[in-house]
Amino acid sequence: MKSRTSFGRRLVPALVPSLLSILFLFAGSAHPDEGAAPPKGFRSWAHSKSTLVADKGSPLYGFHNQYANQSALATLRKGGEYKDGAIFVDSVKAVVETNGIYAPGPRVKTLVMIKDRKAESTGGWVFQAFDPAGKPLKIDPVKNCFECHQSGAKESRFVFHKYSE
Repeated sequence: MKSRTSFGRRLVPALVPSLLSILFLFAGSAHPDEGAAPPKGFRSWAHSKSTLVADKGSPLYGFHNQYANQSALATLRKGGEYKDGAIFVDSVKAVVETNGIYAPGPRVKTLVMIKDRKAESTGGWVFQAFDPAGKPLKIDPVKNCFECHQSGAKESRFVFHKYSE
């Protein structure tokens, strides 16, 4: 019995740092403020809206396909407060015209909006932008994102679209 207890006393202290390192690694990679890359697999989420911004002078010019994770979709459907972790992703594609037909072209950027009540200066949302390769773009979340959301979607908790089947 002593050999098992002795072995356990040596094994547990040796494993704890490794297990804690793994937990911190996964916790750190999921933190919404890091902005390392768009959420993986967002195209398998619910497609919540498509739009076209036709003004070539707009920084949002292009075809937009918007996706919502389960948390965001639930609130989008029934209304109420978005919970921390609700995410909207907007995949923006170039506009390609051929013989008078307009179609989505290659991806131009990916925009991400994550509910995090600690983001007080942006109404409880973290705003991120990524280039076509998934690398973070430098943005000012207040000037480039929140000011527009605040003026145009305050009544819907800063989310521009409504749910429709």
